[in-house]
Amino acid sequence: MIKEHKRITKYNRRKTKTQIIMGYVRTVGISFLAAIVFTTLLAIHARNEMIRNFYANIEAMEQLDEKIAKEIITQTDFAKDLKKEKYAVCMHVGQLYETVHDYASAQTAYEYAVMRAKPGMYKPYYKLASVLIAQGKFEDAKSVLKHLKDTHNKALIKYKTRAYIEMGDKYYSIGKFLSGAKSYERANFYYNKFSKKDPIVDKSIKERIVGAYMQTADIMVKSGLNSDAVRFLKKAEKYEPDNLKLKYKLAIILSDSDPEQSVAYFEELLDKIPQQIDYGVYCNALMKSATIADLDNRPTQAKYYRYKIHSVDLFVERKVVYRNDIDTILEEFKVRKLWFTYPVKAKFRFANVSNTDIVNLYGDFVLTNKGKEIETVTKTISNKQTPLLADGSEPPIVKIKFKKNIYTRKELNRYTIRIYLYKDEKYKTLAAEFAVPEKSFKRGDGRQ
Repeated sequence: MIKEHKRITKYNRRKTKTQIIMGYVRTVGISFLAAIVFTTLLAIHARNEMIRNFYANIEAMEQLDEKIAKEIITQTDFAKDLKKEKYAVCMHVGQLYETVHDYASAQTAYEYAVMRAKPGMYKPYYKLASVLIAQGKFEDAKSVLKHLKDTHNKALIKYKTRAYIEMGDKYYSIGKFLSGAKSYERANFYYNKFSKKDPIVDKSIKERIVGAYMQTADIMVKSGLNSDAVRFLKKAEKYEPDNLKLKYKLAIILSDSDPEQSVAYFEELLDKIPQQIDYGVYCNALMKSATIADLDNRPTQAKYYRYKIHSVDLFVERKVVYRNDIDTILEEFKVRKLWFTYPVKAKFRFANVSNTDIVNLYGDFVLTNKGKEIETVTKTISNKQTPLLADGSEPPIVKIKFKKNIYTRKELNRYTIRIYLYKDEKYKTLAAEFAVPEKSFKRGDGRQ
């Protein structure tokens, strides 16, 4: 009798020792990798929770400190004993009053601390100046700070820098922007004495100076004092020479008093933020500059200014989209649950409200989470076959669908859609921004 051989398949084939070992290694490797990924995700989640709890705990601790300080103050009359107490006690009492925002009582405690402070101890002077600033007693605070002459002591330089920043913030909060700018400049003066600087602190001080001077300039313009406005903006420019908003203000103000300098600012802005420039003002400055050049017997320069008007018109027509030229209409949002996620879909219309037809127009639809860009979908809004007409006709619908997986309805509240429109990709204009709702709706329920 012939023995029939059993057919060998992949299911019954005998594995070699090497194959068995490799199978175990592969299984262990996959399990180990999965464990690492899972552990990493847990660690990220735990870290986020820790940060969230940390800030929540800080706020809770501040509230608790204020409550305890109030109870201690109500139980003890510190004012009677301060004259006899030592430096450390006066400092602690001042801190208690400062915690409950009783700055007048804190001032008294710190004044006693200053009287008992040893030479070279500058903290009580800073604390006294700080509570004086909080009460709006600026001249008294300046007197305290000017009394301290040792500009080589690092602790004193630090305290003076902080104090002048606080003074500037207080001035700014009550609308005294010029005084705020000068206080910030004093802070910058002392901060520059440090050999090693923190870039964040350095930038923060300069931003404060620029912001205060720009606010001051706005007030000057409203009062008709354009020359003073230019003077303050020029001071600000020394601290942030690349600040485009500041340069634009100078370009606008100088268009009457110094057209050629205005043109110089506009030309710099033309390459960086053309979609934010008022070309009416720019062209007027160019025409005035051409006239001035003619009167000064500079025909070549006059010719250049007149040519620039024509080239700017062509540039705007071909490259620039103004936010006010397009009416962005949210037609519909769809965020209905599909399986375990909420896919985001939307429909938009873009109405041309300018005076000319727009042929080539593109849009970047950017899904953001708390300001961070997550995903971008690019669409053609109009082209030669379907231009965006200025005759008020119904614009076509543009449909958008994002791939991002959103797993909960609550998570939807953190997302927004930013819409950037452009003729040239180099010059994008933020046309609109919409919050992502938790349910579908049609036009009229959620238009921004």
